[in-house]
Amino acid sequence: MAVDQRPACPVHADFDPFSEEFLADPYAVMASLPLDETPVFYASAIDYYVVTRYADIEAIFLDPETFSAGAAQLPLVKLEPEATEILLAGGHRPQPSMVSLDPPAHTRLRRPTARAFTPRRVAEMEPRVRATVAELLDAIERSEPFDLVETLTFPLPATIVFSFMGVPEEDYAQLKEWCGHRATLAWGRPPAAEQVEHATSMAAYRRYLRELVARKAGDRADDFASALLAIHDEDPEALSQEEIASILFSLSFAGHETTNYLIGNLARRLLEDPARWDEVVADPSLLPGAVEETLRYDTSVPAWRRIAKRATTLGGVHIPEGAKLFLWLAASGRDASVFPKPDVFDLRRANAKRNLAFGKGIHFCIGSALGKLEAQLALEELTRRFPRLRLVEGQQLEFHPNISFRGPLALWVRA
Repeated sequence: MAVDQRPACPVHADFDPFSEEFLADPYAVMASLPLDETPVFYASAIDYYVVTRYADIEAIFLDPETFSAGAAQLPLVKLEPEATEILLAGGHRPQPSMVSLDPPAHTRLRRPTARAFTPRRVAEMEPRVRATVAELLDAIERSEPFDLVETLTFPLPATIVFSFMGVPEEDYAQLKEWCGHRATLAWGRPPAAEQVEHATSMAAYRRYLRELVARKAGDRADDFASALLAIHDEDPEALSQEEIASILFSLSFAGHETTNYLIGNLARRLLEDPARWDEVVADPSLLPGAVEETLRYDTSVPAWRRIAKRATTLGGVHIPEGAKLFLWLAASGRDASVFPKPDVFDLRRANAKRNLAFGKGIHFCIGSALGKLEAQLALEELTRRFPRLRLVEGQQLEFHPNISFRGPLALWVRA
């Protein structure tokens, strides 16, 4: 795409979300940029226009007629022909799921998904969440430091979302591995030598979900896949089995990676200030607000993407038709015009729920309630069992090298 770099368009050539500096601390990079003066700018390192202001990002989410979701999962690098062939042969299309579809295709899939993903079904997961948290924490050796990611934040959402979908427990580990390959291929910058491996895993991931749906068609249970198949039974033309597999493809990743990082970010932000942790221990009613404040202050989904369907203007900047947009959700959460004192983590912030971490409009995350429930229940039990929990001093946090999902890969603590 020929990008319009007319003088009216601010350019930050050194903005690179894959740089070591950015991956280590994107908020420090954010603070170094004159976002008040240039809320929209072009980043040549990724060939995207970066949108930072809350109002602009909200407007983009609410205007699918102007901004297509088609870029949401497109690889950021040009794929090798062999990798592309593997993906296509495995049934992985450029627009593979609801998150990257526009109306009317999005509407047609969203409606049955919402029917099956009912508040009742989410509420019925609470005992399972509590039991899983208890089981995971029972296994912790109190006398030694432990990695909170390995012991809790990673296995909890994987167990919950896979059981919710109807995946057999013996397959959980395989799906977790495939999710890692997906994150790298769709939202990372993998070198050519790695692309075939990631693409092969993606094709296997797709094939597994199609086979799961086929098995469930003849062996129903009280799970999400079976609920979607019941809708398929009513009108096979309205929701095909292939589309059910596509819906599961979205949920299996979104319901795992984002919640893993949400719980990790929440625990980190509470523990980095011992007084803050102690306050939540003393008053667990602060936890729902702490979840929302984490989504604002250190969201697990710091960026999302769109494509301009037609020429438009954002933040005073001309956006040409076909331009790719990097929606910096992390920056929207630090917008002082919406959130006073945005760089302060405030357990009692009155409007923290206004965060855009789960999107807005027709693509608002359908699993947001389940993710927030898991985070709240995990921290309720963690604070109850380990009221004197503290971060291990001197640890260097590391993060997966991708643009859209962020949380610590390890978080060492001691009781």
